Amino acid sequence: MLNKLCKDIALWREEKGFETGWSNMPEKLMLVVTELSEAMEALRHDDKQNFKEEIADTYIRLCDICGSVDIDIESEITSKMEVNKNRPHKHGKTC
Repeated sequence: MLNKLCKDIALWREEKGFETGWSNMPEKLMLVVTELSEAMEALRHDDKQNFKEEIADTYIRLCDICGSVDIDIESEITSKMEVNKNRPHKHGKTC
C-alpha cells in the first residue's frame, strides 16, 4: 500500500511538470528538510494543525523520492526495522 502511494505521488508530481528521477535529488532531499523545518516552526508556535500538515508534506516529499527512483520502501523499512531490533537499549547511549 505504501509503495502504491509513493508511485501515485511521483506520478502526480510528474504530471504537474516537475522533474523525475535522480537528476534533482539534492533539491528533493532539501525539500524534505524544509518541510521538517516548517513543522518545527509550527511546533514553536503551538500550531498543531499546521504541524500535522507539515509532517504530511514531509511524507509526501519522501514518498515522491521513493516513487521517483523505484525504492521499495515497504521492504526497506521492514529490513531496517530488523536491524534496529538487534540494537542495544538506547543504542548503548545513556541519555
